[in-house]
Amino acid sequence: MPYEHNGITDAMGWNNPWVMTVLGIGIALLIAFPFVESKVKNPMFKLEFFKIRAFAYGCLASFTAAIARGGAMFMLILLLQGIWLPLHGYRFEETPLWAGIYMLPMTLGFMIMGPISGMLSDKYGLDGSPL
Repeated sequence: MPYEHNGITDAMGWNNPWVMTVLGIGIALLIAFPFVESKVKNPMFKLEFFKIRAFAYGCLASFTAAIARGGAMFMLILLLQGIWLPLHGYRFEETPLWAGIYMLPMTLGFMIMGPISGMLSDKYGLDGSPL
């Protein structure tokens, strides 16, 4: 409850010491990860792969696509909960549930088309693109 709980505003929000501590530890571990991985005998992930230009750009493209998908879903959920569903007769108490239900087709589309696009990419490669 980030807004108010038992009269305490921001009880578990960003200003809570537990939240700030966990975020700090997470950021520190994220920064330490490449240094640790470059020193161990058997790393979990070989950072040398990023020296391969195709791999690095592929990872960047996948990351950008994931950010775009997340942003689209976030904006659509805000639109559904705050504007579209209340205008079409849904009470504000039930808009989170119905926004989730209305988002299921898009989620299923991502789940179905993700592996299919990977198989098509493996089959046709860069030369098979219509551009």
